[in-house]
Amino acid sequence: MDTLDRTELAPEALVAHLEAQGEWFAAGFLSRPGAGPIPRMAAAIRRYLEHVPLPDYTGRRLYPHGPTIWDGGECVTHHYVQISYAPDRLQQKRAQASSPEARAALDAVDRFFSTYPYAAGYTHSIPHYGRVLREGLDSYHERIERHLAHARQLGDARRVELYEALLEVLAGVRALHQRCLARIEAATLTQPEAEANRRALLAALRRVPFQPARGFTEAMVAENFLFYLDGSDNLGRFDQDLWPYYQQSRPSDAEALALISELWENIDTCSAWNVALGGTARDGSPAYNQLTRLALRAGKGRRRPNLALRLRCDAPEEIWDEALETISGGSGIPALYGEENYLAALEEAHLNVSREDLHDFAFGGCTETMIHGRSNVGSLDDSINLPEVLVSAISAELPGSPTFEAFLERTLVHLAGRVREIADRVSYHQELRARHHPQLIRTLLIDDCIDNGRDFAAGGARYNWSVINVGGLGNLIDSLVAIREVVYERQEMTPADFTRVLSENWEGQELLRRRIERLPRYGNGDPAVDALARRVSEFLFREFLRYAPYRGGKFLPSCLMFVTYAWEGERVAATPDGRRAGEPIADSAGAVQGRDRHGPTAALQSAAALDTRHAPGTLVVNIRLSKKLFADREKVKALVRGYFALGGLQLQINVVDQAVLRAALEHPEQHGDLIIRMGGYSEYWTHLSRALQESVLQRVEHE
Repeated sequence: MDTLDRTELAPEALVAHLEAQGEWFAAGFLSRPGAGPIPRMAAAIRRYLEHVPLPDYTGRRLYPHGPTIWDGGECVTHHYVQISYAPDRLQQKRAQASSPEARAALDAVDRFFSTYPYAAGYTHSIPHYGRVLREGLDSYHERIERHLAHARQLGDARRVELYEALLEVLAGVRALHQRCLARIEAATLTQPEAEANRRALLAALRRVPFQPARGFTEAMVAENFLFYLDGSDNLGRFDQDLWPYYQQSRPSDAEALALISELWENIDTCSAWNVALGGTARDGSPAYNQLTRLALRAGKGRRRPNLALRLRCDAPEEIWDEALETISGGSGIPALYGEENYLAALEEAHLNVSREDLHDFAFGGCTETMIHGRSNVGSLDDSINLPEVLVSAISAELPGSPTFEAFLERTLVHLAGRVREIADRVSYHQELRARHHPQLIRTLLIDDCIDNGRDFAAGGARYNWSVINVGGLGNLIDSLVAIREVVYERQEMTPADFTRVLSENWEGQELLRRRIERLPRYGNGDPAVDALARRVSEFLFREFLRYAPYRGGKFLPSCLMFVTYAWEGERVAATPDGRRAGEPIADSAGAVQGRDRHGPTAALQSAAALDTRHAPGTLVVNIRLSKKLFADREKVKALVRGYFALGGLQLQINVVDQAVLRAALEHPEQHGDLIIRMGGYSEYWTHLSRALQESVLQRVEHE
């Protein structure tokens, strides 16, 4: 028995006491003393799916519904990234335990999981929904059985272990499926519409997802079930996966919209993530259809899903109109993506993705770029806080730098060193995850893990890479401009004196700080500033692409600050752009909030000046448009098309009056339904910290 498995309780008693306290995942994991992580994980997943409490069925079209099924307050939970252990929950349970044996079982959990190797990083992903809809999970079972028989013939113990584990996971999925059916069948319903929904749902769920879907309702029921099974993450290319079944059934718009709206509501309730729409089909043709329109329509006014509309140059006008109408709802979705620019950037990254698969790019989480159903993308695996690196470079290099060029070169060396540290750290944690945190549901559902005989976390997916967050780009650019102007060109201060001013957080230098605020700023189309932005971003983004993560692929730069830009700034000292210590950093790849003062065209011109071709992880750009400007939809279309023509990757538009935001800041309790687009997704105003709310008010409302 492994040292960590030692306990005063026999294994059977340990498992029984844990199950009695609702710790099904931990019970399964500890039911295999001495076994490796893969069989332990399989046993844990199966036992959890056999016992996890399910919500009451209330007559809806889809089931399950409500929050994720993977976290019901247990001490040990299975996240799609790794095992999570909550010691505070364990202590609460221990205090309530009914017997010494129950407490001993919890103590065994604490001994094991408090020392279990932790792996940092994150892994959003997209199961291959379309393949499951076409083939059914029974065919997956048969495929695994074939591979298992072959592995046994070869005496390949590693693959035998994996395939046996996948069969155990499938047994757990079957148990969950049967439990869902029983829950629906046992419900007492009085409304005729609810009863009709139940009959349709039962007819579909008795078939899917184990048999191929035969129409739109069956496909939607299967999609929803798989979404909950995977841990409630991303749907990927929803309109492409579901389109064949829509064509088979030809439901009315009202019927289809009702099903899509329920799925969107489930995604929102789970605080889940991304759905990619439109773009290019695998054969290279435009990929817009009636489901694209309905998916956009169902998103109006919603917080989630994080709709991502891929816009080709030849996207139909009705798609543009539907998208802008949804954006007019004020929640900031859909975000808009320049199709041709993404395809070019992904090819430039040399990720060895086939052309057909390249067309299946989609997004996880906020907007981390991946391949639908075929990839494992660390997203976000790590981040670089550029103002923090700059502060370190100023202290070490500015006093001794005779020219701005000399200081800039030394700063780039500091940036390169931090990139190398990140690459090493990510690879270290990816290796830990591969060894100790198998992701067996994703191994089951994502190509080519089964055929490779390799776990998803260990590189089994067809494509592997890592997306790294780049924070505070606008602060870095504006700070370099300030150093160039104040220290070297105007020589208002010596390098040593300016370093001291920053270390003292601008104390007694308010006039200087205000003069710096009037300097040319990134986000205003200034050629000299934009040229510096291009130079720095090109160096930084190419530096990331030099390295390969442990699991394979490349490091793709991104700028996805979502709600982190406030607390990322908390640990950063004063910076030369006039920012005081502890203040938020830039909220995206655009201008620092409030500094784009020359209109939306200039703001987007600067954003496009970045080296977008080498940052396919996604450079998020926020822009606020007044309702008056947004009312002229043709101007908005021209603005977005112009940005994409310059090479822009992504654009997200907030349409909220400044007066509404001011009122919401003073009386948040009266604005519970106000939704704001943040760095990479939309969030309820009342979920934001005061610092984040104030930063949103600082954004320029372009008229």
